[in-house]
Parts: sequence; structure tokens; C-alpha cells
Amino acid sequence: MTGAAPDRSCVRRAPQETSSLVAVIGFGNIFMGDDGVGVEVVENLKAGDINRDVEFIIGGAASMANVRYFLKSRLVIVVDAIAAGAQPGDIFRFHPDEAGVTGLRSNNIHGMGVGYLLTTARLRGACPEVIIFGIQVGDVRPNDRQLTPAVAAAAGRVQALVLEEIRCWHKQRRRSG
Repeated sequence: MTGAAPDRSCVRRAPQETSSLVAVIGFGNIFMGDDGVGVEVVENLKAGDINRDVEFIIGGAASMANVRYFLKSRLVIVVDAIAAGAQPGDIFRFHPDEAGVTGLRSNNIHGMGVGYLLTTARLRGACPEVIIFGIQVGDVRPNDRQLTPAVAAAAGRVQALVLEEIRCWHKQRRRSG
């Protein structure tokens, strides 16, 4: 796992008055087996008792409609399936600039990708902190809401990691005033 976000030259603006400070977005297609893992994680987190300034979003296929969450939040946590050639269920945590995500033409099977959403938000003046959790897929064939065992187990671990990220982010905000 990686450390702090790299220094970016953009201005952090305050989120809109009606916005959440933290957005957790789960991307994926629930009808394509392990590709739906991001949605699964967010649905499970949504069912829990979480701070009211955290918004949980089912991002579906990563369309441009999701850019609004990058525009209005200070922290965006993305959970998505990833095909990195690793073992199914392996978990990756990274910032988009570290991994070169913002420089890719398309970085997921949905076609839009986090890179497009973040770049669009930056062009519009927003600069949220973004953390991505990618879970290595095993099977992405049509299979209605069925995750492979390794990916299902990883989904549970990522839920805990997301909650820890939120807790640490709030703690850091309280310290910095």
C-alpha cells in the first residue's frame, strides 16, 4: 500500500454547502460477476451506521454523471474491480496520480474511468483527495450478482479499509483545525 498523496498543483476549493465532505463511490457492473465488487462494497457500507457527512454512491459504469461527486467532495474513495494480472482478490490502494490513472485514455472496462472524472473535476476547479481501492477480478463473465469466493472475501476487507480511511481523514481534519 502507498503513502500520502503526491503534491498536485491545484487549488482545493471548499465543497458546496449542500455537499458531503466524503464520497465513497462503487463502480462496476453487477451482472458481470466480479466486476460488480465495487457496487457490492458500497451497498454493504451503505447499510451500516456511518457519519452523516459521508455519501455512498453506486457509480455503476463510471459515467460522466459521477463527476459531480468529485466536484463537491473533499475526499473521494473509489472502489472498483481491476485487472492487474494479480491473484483474484488481491487488493490495491493507490492515488490516481501515483498510478498514472489520470494519464490513461481509458483505465477500465466501463470506458469512462476515474481518470476522466478526476481530470474533468480538476478542469472545473475542484481538487479532492482521491483514493482508489482496486480488487483484482477472477471471473467477469455474465453472472448476476455472483462474486467469486476470493473477490467476495476481499470485498469484506476493503469495506474495513474504507472505514479506516474515513476515520483517519476525519481525525486529520480535526487536528488541522
